[in-house]
Amino acid sequence: MSGMLRIEFNESALNRAVADVGKQLLFASALTLTNVAKDAQAEVRRLLPQKFTIRTGWVAKGIQIRSASKSDLKATVMVLDQFMAIQETGGTKVGVFGKALGVPVGARSSPTSVTRPGSFPGAMSRRPGYFIAPLKKGANVKAVWRRIGKGRRERLKLMYVLPHQVRLKPRFGFNETVRKVAMENAPRRFAEALQKALATAR
Repeated sequence: MSGMLRIEFNESALNRAVADVGKQLLFASALTLTNVAKDAQAEVRRLLPQKFTIRTGWVAKGIQIRSASKSDLKATVMVLDQFMAIQETGGTKVGVFGKALGVPVGARSSPTSVTRPGSFPGAMSRRPGYFIAPLKKGANVKAVWRRIGKGRRERLKLMYVLPHQVRLKPRFGFNETVRKVAMENAPRRFAEALQKALATAR
């Protein structure tokens, strides 16, 4: 007695199945990258108050992402505000067109107060009781001062220091934060994305 087992594949069905698996992997990969970018965005925003004095939500809004897609497996976390670049790298900040920088000392009522245009150094120095003079005798750096009181009780309050350049230390930590979040969250995000992809596969 002899027998024979014959197995046949439906080639078109197999090709469709392989294509479907490929599509689901692409979907899962794009979703993973996008979700990791969102995680990194949220973490960078969360850490801002620990590193900077936050006066408005402007900087946080400028931390944006670009989502990945199946045709472009790349997600981006970016900072739209160019002035934050030096906070990441550190370096020397110089005044635009050679102008002095206005570093507030007593110009704000509190560290988190927003400085309005009327309280900028130029506008302030034109107000009665305010003037520009050297930071100290013989110094090249100037400052905005305010006269308070009269006669023997008169005293000077330092409002702004006006250097032409300021040395800044790197303190943003943007690249480090994004890299750390990506390394920690990518495996979990991929597992979630793959499960979703398989659950929604047709």
